[in-house]
Amino acid sequence: MIDLAGRVAIVTGAGRGIGRAHAHVLAGYGAHVVVNDAGVATDGAATEEDPAADVVREITEAGNEAIAHRGDIADATVADALVALALDTWGRLDVVINNAGFGRPRMVFNLSDDEFDDVIRVHLRGTFVVSRPACQHWRAQAKAHGSTYGRLINTATGLLVYGGAGQSNYVAAKAGIQAFTEAVATEMAPYGVTANTIMPGANTRLAQIGWRMEQSASAAPPRDGFDPRDPRHVAEFGAYLASPAGGWISGQTFQVSGGRVEHIRSWDVRDALRRADAGFTAPDYETEIPRLFGAAARRAELPPPEWKARRKSD
Repeated sequence: MIDLAGRVAIVTGAGRGIGRAHAHVLAGYGAHVVVNDAGVATDGAATEEDPAADVVREITEAGNEAIAHRGDIADATVADALVALALDTWGRLDVVINNAGFGRPRMVFNLSDDEFDDVIRVHLRGTFVVSRPACQHWRAQAKAHGSTYGRLINTATGLLVYGGAGQSNYVAAKAGIQAFTEAVATEMAPYGVTANTIMPGANTRLAQIGWRMEQSASAAPPRDGFDPRDPRHVAEFGAYLASPAGGWISGQTFQVSGGRVEHIRSWDVRDALRRADAGFTAPDYETEIPRLFGAAARRAELPPPEWKARRKSD
């Protein structure tokens, strides 16, 4: 059984989409949830909307506990206050799901400085400045009591696997989040805290903008009513990682959508060239480097004709 009764969780960007699903699912398994959302549009523009309050009302009407927090989590002062709100309200913090973000899709030749910096700021810096006070709390708890309960779950993107044309700012931020999470998993292991990354696949506002998103977002669910793009599928996996049952997993990345979980091997050496007696020259690489790729470079559309001919003669 997945039991989060009495646990306290923070979910950023929880007013809509995947974050909203995380908040509902965690609450459904018994957690008290701090629901954070800045109430911005998909491009980060300010609005008068307060979706966090709506989610809290839904959770409390279902008989569970939640509290709303509105603020820009990329601001370290706001992030510190978010963690303090959980501790002041319920006296503990067990789970942090960093999910907040927005998109400004542009091809790199059309991408402005601000469009790059703002996306990096919210996704990558936002993940950092929320994780830091949470990890400070968990470290202090472990030192004071000999153990603690801490689950850090960060959000990346499947575009890191498939490529992200038109989303270079977004995938740069998400790649940073994945690397950050793996480093934090190592740093926090002595204190019993886990850190993992989810690459979610779901039909959300953000998923409907940018490269190749229109087709996947508008795909009709199967006739039996099962919708693989429902954000709840991602949230169920998040609840597993947040629970005691998922405590043996850390430093890992999973791509998750309805009916599918993929364990992603990141930052792994695929192949290597070795020469014991000398180094390589540039002409050596002309012959040797193609051997690293097998049939073709993974993301190359087509290898050059002379490359094919060379492989046939090898």
